[in-house]
Amino acid sequence: MEKDDKRIEDLVNKLMRADRLEKAPFDFTDKVMAKVEALSNSEMTVYKPLIPKYIWWLIAIGLATLVGYVLFKEPANGQSLSERYNLPELSFNLFENISLDFSNTLIYAVVLFAVMVSIQIPLLKQYFNNRLSY
Repeated sequence: MEKDDKRIEDLVNKLMRADRLEKAPFDFTDKVMAKVEALSNSEMTVYKPLIPKYIWWLIAIGLATLVGYVLFKEPANGQSLSERYNLPELSFNLFENISLDFSNTLIYAVVLFAVMVSIQIPLLKQYFNNRLSY
């Protein structure tokens, strides 16, 4: 193994001695900088949105006009908005019909779990911080 390393090292030394140092042409830096300046002055791709800004403004104005017309139109016979357009009555009482009865055992288990997690997280954080500090 040592003989192979020695032979490889001798071969590399022989190749390095045989190889001469190449020199850059006299105006190499000027040519490179001219190309860099040409690239920086070239035409850049300009972002053009798929939907132009004036179309978005037309959509917003049209939507605002439609909402204003629906809300501020005088009803023919004094009906409310939901009656006029035959809309259903909406109720947002999500927890109205739900009753939750937990046993004491479940409450104790959840509290114990929360305590154990709150103890274990700092211990694990300290362990991983110490492990990564080496």
